[in-house]
Amino acid sequence: MEYASGLIKLKPGSEDKVEHWRATIASRLDEAAATLQDEEVQIESWFKVEIDGNKYLLWYLRANSIKRVFEVSMQLKHPIDRFHYELMAEIAAQNGNVLAQPLIDIPRESK
Repeated sequence: MEYASGLIKLKPGSEDKVEHWRATIASRLDEAAATLQDEEVQIESWFKVEIDGNKYLLWYLRANSIKRVFEVSMQLKHPIDRFHYELMAEIAAQNGNVLAQPLIDIPRESK
């Protein structure tokens, strides 16, 4: 299992769009779950974070292959994928994506 995380710095004033994105994903969970199935994602989580007055989205993925997650999601098979990427492009600050360096991921059951 692989894992990845990162921060997306938000453009000022994008809070309403973030809420629209959250509400849309929440109202279309079956479609979002189908996307995760296609991508072989075990967990995808999102959080709002504020650091020194700047607002960010923090994301976390655990999947069989992180490379596969991005390859499959970029095929835009599900309309929710297009919605997600278009909205992220609107709200992300220029050069605002920061990947975290993976250190450790502790599953409940180890093999």
